[in-house]
Amino acid sequence: MAYDTFPLKYLSTATESFSCEQFMPDNIKIAYLCSDVGIPVLGFMGCSVHVREMAGALADLCQGITVYAPLKGEGNQFPHKIVEVKRFKKKWIPRDLRLILSNMNLFRACRRQFQLYKPHFIYERYGLYGWAGVKLAREFSIPLIVEINTLLAEEEKDRLHFPGLARMVETTIMKRADAVCSNSEIMRSLLLERGMKGEKILVTPNGINLEKFNSSVDGGEIRKRYNLEEKVIAGFVGILKRLWGIYTIVECAQQVFPRNNDLHFMIVGAGKELKDIERLIEANGLTGRFTLTGGVSHSDIPKYIAAMDIGLAPYCRKEPFHGSAMKIFEYMAMAKPVIASAQGQIKNIINHGENGLLIEPDDSNGLAKSILELGRDKTKMSNMGMKARATVETYTWEANARKVLATYRSLVNGKTGSAYEH
Repeated sequence: MAYDTFPLKYLSTATESFSCEQFMPDNIKIAYLCSDVGIPVLGFMGCSVHVREMAGALADLCQGITVYAPLKGEGNQFPHKIVEVKRFKKKWIPRDLRLILSNMNLFRACRRQFQLYKPHFIYERYGLYGWAGVKLAREFSIPLIVEINTLLAEEEKDRLHFPGLARMVETTIMKRADAVCSNSEIMRSLLLERGMKGEKILVTPNGINLEKFNSSVDGGEIRKRYNLEEKVIAGFVGILKRLWGIYTIVECAQQVFPRNNDLHFMIVGAGKELKDIERLIEANGLTGRFTLTGGVSHSDIPKYIAAMDIGLAPYCRKEPFHGSAMKIFEYMAMAKPVIASAQGQIKNIINHGENGLLIEPDDSNGLAKSILELGRDKTKMSNMGMKARATVETYTWEANARKVLATYRSLVNGKTGSAYEH
């Protein structure tokens, strides 16, 4: 890329005390590119929530944001402009080519808009072959900040015809971006192994909106709806997939109920494993012990977590575990004690015995033991919940947005000759 590499400033936690007006020009315009064709912006997936919350936090601090995405989706509200760009879906076209062509459409749509309404910078959620942001940044001489949550060329190599090409494009995108947001320190280390320079990387974990997620939300309506007023509820929120530990929850239930009949499990979410989970629950005689709500609008999630006593996040073992678990932040923001797998970033957020409990991945025995430990002691649950809330008060989408905006300012100030002037 034509731009030089330079140190990023203002990336300490001190940026959280800045207001946008203190260091940003008026009427800042941001183009948010979601180049991942599998993310429905208005959908129920965690990545969909991430797009909406991050874009919304940026918009709240500044004066304009437009989201460009191949898949708008439906099911949730979003008050800002979304431009849906045609994606290639024909299965007879090799997946690599479909992704390349979809990003070509994304580039063309953005290019037309930028010629009329040039943004100050591009913030892009990386997707496979997502080169549109790099090309747009060069053509319009504006900074590009790329958010990378996983190395998709590695994660999806078995679904690609040309995994080597995908990896090469992925690495090129990282290196040509002016700055990269990684969701964890482990993700940052993986980017360094790919040859990225450390001064270009900032860590922005998943976060929460403290106004939406707080202990004043009433879960009584949900408890009444499902006739669970007298139960101790251990709950899970998220897409139903094996990696998220949903089978570990069902396995542990067989050990829980002979020892505590007041416990009940609530599973909030949908996914490809839903039918298998329903069959497994029925086969083990646990139908009356589980409530499966199906997919729920993210705006209603606080009410469901409020109805819970314990939040569950028993992720399966994965090496390296580079993710940033949104559900954990949301449980903790609602002052709920969390039981989670001791992996990656989770170990840095949950202090065992203080604001939650840690178990080994794939350990249904450990999960059952931890649920029983908390389920019989309401005082312990309450104390852990209060400490959990205090832990996550700095993990907000707004804090992440401030880091991004401070980075933009650093990029602009660091360029001699006003290369990014509007």
